Amino acid sequence: MSHIIGIDIGTSGIKVGAMNKEGALEFLEFQPLSLVYPLMGWVEIDLEDTWNKTKTLLLKVWEQVDTIGSVDAISLSTFCNSSVFLNEKGDPLYPGIVYLDQRSRDESELIKETVGKELLFNITKNRIEPGMYTVTTHLWFKNHYPDLYQQTYKWGNLSTFILHKLTGNFLMDWTQCSYTGIFDIEKYNWSPEIYEKVGIDARKLPEVVDPSSVIGNFLPDFSSYSIPVIAGAADTACSAAALGLGVNEMFESVGTSNVLTVCTDQPDCLDKRFLNRCHVMKNRWLSHGAMSFPGLAIQWFYEQFLKPEGHSKRILEDLPKQSIAGANGVFFLPYMQGERVPIWDTNARGVFVGIHLNTVKADMYRAILEGCSYGLRQIYEIIEECYKLQAESFSSIGGGSKNREWAQIKANVLEKKIKIKAISETGVLGACIIAGTTIGYFSSLEEAATAIGNGTIYTAKPEVGMRETYSQLYHIFNELYPSLKTFFAISTGQSAKGGVEVETNHIYNEITT
Repeated sequence: MSHIIGIDIGTSGIKVGAMNKEGALEFLEFQPLSLVYPLMGWVEIDLEDTWNKTKTLLLKVWEQVDTIGSVDAISLSTFCNSSVFLNEKGDPLYPGIVYLDQRSRDESELIKETVGKELLFNITKNRIEPGMYTVTTHLWFKNHYPDLYQQTYKWGNLSTFILHKLTGNFLMDWTQCSYTGIFDIEKYNWSPEIYEKVGIDARKLPEVVDPSSVIGNFLPDFSSYSIPVIAGAADTACSAAALGLGVNEMFESVGTSNVLTVCTDQPDCLDKRFLNRCHVMKNRWLSHGAMSFPGLAIQWFYEQFLKPEGHSKRILEDLPKQSIAGANGVFFLPYMQGERVPIWDTNARGVFVGIHLNTVKADMYRAILEGCSYGLRQIYEIIEECYKLQAESFSSIGGGSKNREWAQIKANVLEKKIKIKAISETGVLGACIIAGTTIGYFSSLEEAATAIGNGTIYTAKPEVGMRETYSQLYHIFNELYPSLKTFFAISTGQSAKGGVEVETNHIYNEITT
């Protein structure tokens, strides 16, 4: 035995690496990936470009492994979710519609009216929101492109498209299915009670598979041997597997989004304010408190105001030190294009509040870090309330976790120790571990996570004397969204004129709902 190759496709880049039998991650390759924003509220991904970049990295890693051994398996981790519409050959008929997309508002409301919110939650353990649950974009495509819809052989997620490229089979693992809005996450199957009511042809749905399933084989042109492909899972589910997350445990992932994830074996306790899915392991579920744009808010500020001045990304750790706790009176709402947890408002937008004549760039950037941290505290308070979990510390993974100044602010705001893990590429690692348990590297996912380990490289601890300061600031922050929600509804509708029509008379639930 030699290596397993793991592929992790995120919203900002693709990572491919190889894990040996001892669990060491090697030959890691990366290529940036950009989302496409064709209209206000629309977010897409170029599927063929994504596959071409993925294949290039995959073959590059494969060739490196071949110099010292052989490839034993491939497995996949992708962001979740995106609607893809494929013909019988597996070719895309339309760009992938990403979870951040808001074009399917009308379809979202129609589904709620047709099926009923209570039945939807009882079956899927999720709410229905435009884009986030892909049944909404499925119906949007059916309504707006009927000719292309007739040509659609299978609908699925990005993972469906990539796995078809690798094996020729149309599939979706159950961690990905969980965010479609038509999947029963306790019975592990498509729900006819939902898809029949909303008019979806079951023949267009991909086969549901266990993330650990061998789904086919891949044979590159240059190789004399084909290898098994294991389905893999959604990125955060892969990360949970890599960390060995147990029941009633929690971790943070920091990338484009900022997410607190809890594992439970009690599906009846899943909270409708969170995004809920099947775990890789059966009869366990993951509940995600997900903020959509913290990473993108930081990237936006860097690209617009720091990079043009010649700064490297090192400035993202240095600049907030030039301000003080509270950012000299500046607050920031990190809702750059709507928000999921806890407010579920597609109209919400990013806002700086409290700017004055003495405000400097460092204050504004620190306000972004603090605003994202206050949002994370709102999510953690739901976890304490709903899941009765009171953690003194939690692990943090993802590229954004390495920003120590941000981690320190979060530790102060949440009053928790945050353990930054050595391996941040847990999507790649988790995909490899899933495959490793299938082909015999490990006896179980738990054994794999224990054997590999993922040490802590740094722990951000709450600073003495900051508790009262950030407690007061947090309570002020909590007043901002309720004060602005009507403004968001009106202004978002006005700014969308000439692009996408946006509903302005519907306000989503309060933070406390």
